Amino acid sequence: MGIRTMLLAGILNLAALAVPSPVSAHHSAVAQFDLNNPLTLKGTLTKLEWVNPHAWIYVTVKSADGKTEDWRVEAGSPVRMEKRGLKRDYFRPGTEVIVGGFRARDGSQTLAGWVIDFPDREKAGQEASFALGR
Repeated sequence: MGIRTMLLAGILNLAALAVPSPVSAHHSAVAQFDLNNPLTLKGTLTKLEWVNPHAWIYVTVKSADGKTEDWRVEAGSPVRMEKRGLKRDYFRPGTEVIVGGFRARDGSQTLAGWVIDFPDREKAGQEASFALGR
């Protein structure tokens, strides 16, 4: 290899290092959610945010005393959920769902969702349980 070729290769490598690249931070599930505090929510889906890096599912749950609570469920990325068989159109507002996961350490009504069940799909003889995890 000639000196010109080596010099050009070196310059190109330095130029590649100088070009800024997007950096994405990712939080730890263990830091944000209590893996010793599993929780199952049964309620009505109110909203879906099909976004990266994690989709968000919003569920309204009736508590034992009849009051309603609004929960946010962090799911996997849309691509990962699609690979597991979930489709965006399964998440229609008004759909009854059962979501299992782990509660947020900060005590908020936030859940790291690991599994979701669609009872209506089960009644129709369709696949009804899907992994949501990250």
